[in-house]
Amino acid sequence: MSSDLFADWHEEQSGRDNSTRVAATRADYTSPYMNVAAAAASSDDDEPIRLQAPARAGLGGKQSTMFELREHGLKVSRRKGFTPRCFSIGNNVMAIGSAEGSILRCTADATDATPNAVEEITIEPKVAVISIYIDPSGGHVLISLENGTNWYLHSSTNRPRKLTKAQGRFTCVAWDRQLGSPATTESILIGTDVGYIYEAEFDGKEKKFNRVYAITQQGAIAGLEFEHVNQTQLYVIMTTSGSGRRPTRMYQFLGGPTFESLFGAYMSTDALRFNEIMGDINTAQLSVFAKHERERAKCFAILTGEGVYHGDLHFSARSSIDNIWTNVDMLTFPPSSSDKPMSPPLAIATTEYHVVLLYSKYVQVLCKLNGLVVLEEVFDARVGSINGIAYDPTLNTLWIHSERRILQVLVTNEDRHIWSLYLAKATHDVFTKSTDDLERDFARALAACNDVIQRQKVWTAQADACFDREEFDRAAALYAKSSRSFEEVALRFMEVQATDALHAFLLTKLGQTSSDDKTQATVLCSWLVELYLDKFNGLSVAEKDIDMHANLLFEFKQFLQDHKQHLDPSTTFNLIASHGRADELVFYASLIEDYEKVVTYHIHRGEYGAAIELLKGAPTQKVEELYYKYSPELIVHKPKELFEVWKAAETLDPSRLIPSIVRHVHQKDEHVNRRSVLELAIDFLKFVIKQGNRDETIHNYIVFLLAKHPDERLLINFLSKSSGSQLFDPAFALRLCAQHEKNRACIYIYSAMGLYQEAVEKALQVDVQIAKEMANMPDDADLKKTLWTLIAKHTIDAGGDIKEAMGILNESEMLQIEDILPFFPDFVVINDFKKEICESLQVYNDRIEQLKAEMREYTESAELIRADMQQLRKRSANIYGNQRCDLTGDNILSKEFYLFPCGHAFHAAALRQEMTKHLNSFQRQTVKQLMQKLQELSLEPPQSTFQRVANVFSSDKNSADAITALKTNTNERELVQQKLDEIVASECIFCGEVMIKSIHLPFITDEDEAREGAEWRI
Repeated sequence: MSSDLFADWHEEQSGRDNSTRVAATRADYTSPYMNVAAAAASSDDDEPIRLQAPARAGLGGKQSTMFELREHGLKVSRRKGFTPRCFSIGNNVMAIGSAEGSILRCTADATDATPNAVEEITIEPKVAVISIYIDPSGGHVLISLENGTNWYLHSSTNRPRKLTKAQGRFTCVAWDRQLGSPATTESILIGTDVGYIYEAEFDGKEKKFNRVYAITQQGAIAGLEFEHVNQTQLYVIMTTSGSGRRPTRMYQFLGGPTFESLFGAYMSTDALRFNEIMGDINTAQLSVFAKHERERAKCFAILTGEGVYHGDLHFSARSSIDNIWTNVDMLTFPPSSSDKPMSPPLAIATTEYHVVLLYSKYVQVLCKLNGLVVLEEVFDARVGSINGIAYDPTLNTLWIHSERRILQVLVTNEDRHIWSLYLAKATHDVFTKSTDDLERDFARALAACNDVIQRQKVWTAQADACFDREEFDRAAALYAKSSRSFEEVALRFMEVQATDALHAFLLTKLGQTSSDDKTQATVLCSWLVELYLDKFNGLSVAEKDIDMHANLLFEFKQFLQDHKQHLDPSTTFNLIASHGRADELVFYASLIEDYEKVVTYHIHRGEYGAAIELLKGAPTQKVEELYYKYSPELIVHKPKELFEVWKAAETLDPSRLIPSIVRHVHQKDEHVNRRSVLELAIDFLKFVIKQGNRDETIHNYIVFLLAKHPDERLLINFLSKSSGSQLFDPAFALRLCAQHEKNRACIYIYSAMGLYQEAVEKALQVDVQIAKEMANMPDDADLKKTLWTLIAKHTIDAGGDIKEAMGILNESEMLQIEDILPFFPDFVVINDFKKEICESLQVYNDRIEQLKAEMREYTESAELIRADMQQLRKRSANIYGNQRCDLTGDNILSKEFYLFPCGHAFHAAALRQEMTKHLNSFQRQTVKQLMQKLQELSLEPPQSTFQRVANVFSSDKNSADAITALKTNTNERELVQQKLDEIVASECIFCGEVMIKSIHLPFITDEDEAREGAEWRI
């Protein structure tokens, strides 16, 4: 069962003044019992009440009903001898007290169809139960009877225990919602009708029951709740009812860690803290609401004679009596829809945003925020007398109970429109509120939002309010989250010249831009760069602006670093350059790795060291071209530093650095140390070569530089190390050495080229000792003798004495006295080298005798060979008449055959055929040609042969010619046969090399296998 929800907020505002809450008229509500006549009160109580949803209007359109009454399936009116008087529920377990002294205990799921699920327990017969309390776990029940006795009942038993220590009837119980369980209640508080407060604990039996406080002068304890603030503090709310001149009081207690110590601090009346409200009320009922199980209470409501006193509960580490209650307000009772005089409600219950007022004939639900009635339902007569309202703190359910029926108040999305109410309150009179109050009001509206659209509306409204209050920075942050268009917000800030706020707005929007919106991000970043630069221009040189400039510079650089991927380089460079910010231009170029701009900037300012350091710090592969482009300029000013950087950059191509070195070497600055310049370049090229560079250009150029260096030893040292694998052009090096008169170097180059004679001739101009070293280098003995001859001739021509010439003779080990005698003058006296001449003649004599001995040995060897040849001609072997060919198996004497020393014999044709298989193509072709030639020589016409024989015995003058022709034919045949034998019969086919080479061949060829298979086929 339900009623209208919220009306549109603007309509509500226009329909009431600023100080009066107006309740809806009866026309706004439709009773679910409107079709039942008033006389139906006498109808059968067992007939179920048919509920219908009333008409509803307001925000939300076709949304589900926010508040609805639903009848429970358990109809207590059907039970004879059971008249309900009180009701309590916890953890979906209901406890119902009756006027006959018994109680019903069951779950909320129990119905009349499940009678076994309902447990009826007698407390005291015919003594009415006036109050009943069940803990949030549903395991413990406290019962108070009309005769003043109090009882305890645990869920594990149906036998209640009488509590004898209490004075007065129980009027309220404060359960421990955080720590209580079905096994134990932990410490709880119980209020009585005589003003006593007891601390008790039950665990199936009475474990503790002590009085901790008394306030008898105020009458009965009407309401009692407590919360655990922290491990050592407890917070208690207590209410007492007002009547006559006695006001309703609301007490607060804070202390601990026990109830005894807490109330002990308030024994003095001076320490009591309370609020008073005038007006008569039978029971100043206290209701609290916790959104989730075992959480602290979030809000409270107290029934007073003037209305419902309500507020929020805020707990923190610094909680005190003065700051726990917040947003406290008095909600006056709305007028009834009937014409009867007004009276206070029987009971109340609070939800997070509403208060339920229970009257004897109807129920109302009020919104705490604006006091409007969102539900009013008149009870059907069949419901009977209303007893009260109960709240299940575990499941957050509300229940209305009467003497005949149990109704559940269903609450569905009660916060659906709360955000708009908070928002309306926040936007009302924004100019008179403090900033903190405004922020708090909007924070409430934002916290009550259920979706993004609602939150954006709140942000938009808050941003507009801050903008109107000229709080532009705060407005910028809020506009960035709102649904207000980007263009509109930007124009608003530009119109009021709020540059800082516009800057903050753009930054926030940039942070919200997705990675896919690259164009939008680029536009925002470019705009922000312009704003940063304008800020720089707005700063003065005053001392107070120095720190601002430093902070702004740091912020700007951080912005460039964070958003370099979104900035367009060309646009950004133009913006920064147009404002003359050279340092920032260099910083940005470094960020995006546009190193060329940075290097150019440093060079133009003469900061060559800085340019080199940048190249050194950047990845070589990204600045390699810059090395080649700017090294000619840098090397002039910082050669040493540049050479060191070159060495560190291992991936550079040294050949492309040669132009820079050339410029460095050939500069004509008088203040430059030429030798130092050369040594730096030479040192770098040596480093490159040591790293394994084999480029001929590099090697040629280092030879060039070494040739220019005054110290020839450097060049000679390099040439000597390169002698094994020279990579320079020797002809080029030779020309350089000759040009720069590096004669010693020329000698090494000649030797490297293999021009030993030229090397010796050049060395003789420099140092005879070097010439001697060159003369020993060739491996050719004749060449070495020639070179030593040159040295000897040079020594004699230079006026050397005979002993010096003889020394040359001994050193060379190649020359004889006769080799150098022609170089002496004709009239030289030979007495000085008579001994050498005699030794030379003796050597010749020994040589002649050695040759004679060798000739005799050769003659004897020839005679032995000749004798062996004669014996070979006479060698023979025996063959038998039954011997067969080892290849064909035929009689060997039947055809022409070959007989080998090993004893194997083969027919000539068979051997040729078999041997052909093992010959190469050239040999087979030769065999074929020899056989054809042999056949031609063997075939003669019969007439010619007879005639030729006849001519031999005739006396004809041609007989001699015939004999000669016959001999020629025979010799030619023998020659052809000899060549054929050398190929075919040089060795036995079974015992020779052919058999070894054929070891890989199969015994049966593919053809033989196919033939054998065909023969054996059946």
